[in-house]
Amino acid sequence: MKIPLIAGIVGVLGGLSMLLFMTIPFNSTVARQPSASETNTQVVATVGTRTITLAQVEQAVALPLYQVDEQRARLLLESIHHLIDEELLSAEAARLGIPVPDLIERAGESEGVAKLADLPSPAYLAKKLSHKQTLSPAAHTPEEVSRIRQALLVQLRRQTKIQINLPPPKLPLLTVSDDDDPWTGTAQAPVTIIEFSDFECPYCRRSVPILKELLEKYPGKLKLVYRDFPGPNHQQALSAAEAAQCAAEQNRFWEYHDALFTKQAPANGWDFSALAEDLGLRQSPFDACMKEHRYRQEVLKDLQDGLQVGVTSTPTFFINGRPLVGARPLSDFQAIIDPLLNVPSSP
Repeated sequence: MKIPLIAGIVGVLGGLSMLLFMTIPFNSTVARQPSASETNTQVVATVGTRTITLAQVEQAVALPLYQVDEQRARLLLESIHHLIDEELLSAEAARLGIPVPDLIERAGESEGVAKLADLPSPAYLAKKLSHKQTLSPAAHTPEEVSRIRQALLVQLRRQTKIQINLPPPKLPLLTVSDDDDPWTGTAQAPVTIIEFSDFECPYCRRSVPILKELLEKYPGKLKLVYRDFPGPNHQQALSAAEAAQCAAEQNRFWEYHDALFTKQAPANGWDFSALAEDLGLRQSPFDACMKEHRYRQEVLKDLQDGLQVGVTSTPTFFINGRPLVGARPLSDFQAIIDPLLNVPSSP
């Protein structure tokens, strides 16, 4: 029988593979994994005579990689809760010997579920229908079915012991300079919070009272440093940052900082000179400072430093080098600060 050319080649290659397998001694030793120190010093690129190590690359992208890990953790947690819900419904339906859709329909007849779902009382509806015996109860709308399902799950969760053991993503430890920027709090505090912020950012404004509450809650324990990160889509953010630095010349940075956020109005912007006058700053030195753009390079250096450590949005905080991104509640700050101060976590 004539063997096709491709089949013949495959056969020859197969024979060579078997021959090589039989003639080369088999080594059962598992290849040694590189140690952490070896991995960190691993050269991943060269530029002329200079080398770039894996540790350098990982440090450069540590913040965005952590944000990816945070997103992954959020998706995993959402999936866990979805699977818990499905398990609760399936178990309850099996206990009653009915399908899940019938379970939800029956739950709609419960006074407790109706109250949780913010729906009319089933007893009231039944009484209302008793006067119109020719009419059957109206079917629930899809929105009502969804609310009944959620209310039923609230009840089932209250009755069931649920434990979630998903570990949080590991916080990277980044080196972030305070660059001798304006600060408040305690100079030699054990915890330093470096904030990259934008005076035109509404989320940064939302963080101002949280930061003040932190300083009150941890007297003598915190140092808060403000660094500029004016967004390219905020037209007055750069000038506002310069104005705050000009106010700092007169030791009035934090008053001006608060005034900028209090009077934040993206549609109208600020009158920086008038704001300085309202705060009682010496007008002539302030106006001269603004006219010369005396602190523009300082503001742009903050922006560049932020980009180098991976900042892409405001506000971004570094708590002793540990990142926290976005307008966060007080508890998120405490979750990082308390272990640094050896404060026991709340039960």
